[in-house]
Amino acid sequence: MKIFTIILFFSFSIGFSQTAEYGKLTKKSEYKNYITKIGDTLKVGDTLTIGIPTSDLGFTYISQGGQRVSNTLSDKKVVVDKLKTYGTKKSGYKLYAHFKGYGLIPVLIDYDTALEVGEIKNPNKKLTKEEAIAKLKEAKELLELGIITQEDYDKLKSEMTPIILN
Repeated sequence: MKIFTIILFFSFSIGFSQTAEYGKLTKKSEYKNYITKIGDTLKVGDTLTIGIPTSDLGFTYISQGGQRVSNTLSDKKVVVDKLKTYGTKKSGYKLYAHFKGYGLIPVLIDYDTALEVGEIKNPNKKLTKEEAIAKLKEAKELLELGIITQEDYDKLKSEMTPIILN
C-alpha cells in the first residue's frame, strides 16, 4: 500500500510540475509554468494586469463561463491560479491562464492572444523613448506637488535617462 501511495504521489507531482511551451502543446493538461509565444515565462501565482478590451462589448480573449468579461476589469491586477490547455488533436491546443472570478466559475485568459492585442499588459515590455519622457514629466509634476520626494524623482530619472538617450 505504501508503494502505491508513493507512486501515485510522484505521478501526480510529475503530471502537474511540467512546463508547457508555446507551439509544443500536445494534450489537455494542467501546468505550473508556461513559456509564452514571445519567450517569457508565466507561472502559477504570477500577477497579471488587465489591459484594454478589444471590443465595446468587453474583452474578447478574457472570458468567464463562455461570456466576455466586462470592460470594468481594465487595469485590475489578477493572480494566475491555474495554467491549463484546452483543445483537441485536430484543432490544436491552446493554453489559458485562470484566475478567480466572481462566483465559482474561473475567468479564462487566452494568454498569448490577449497579450498580443493588449487585453493583458506585458510585464516585461520595454518603455519607448516617448513613454519614458512622459513618465519622467509626470514624476516632475508629482515632485513639484510634494507627492513624491526628490530621492524618488532622482531614482526614476536615473532609470529613465538611458531609455531617453538611446
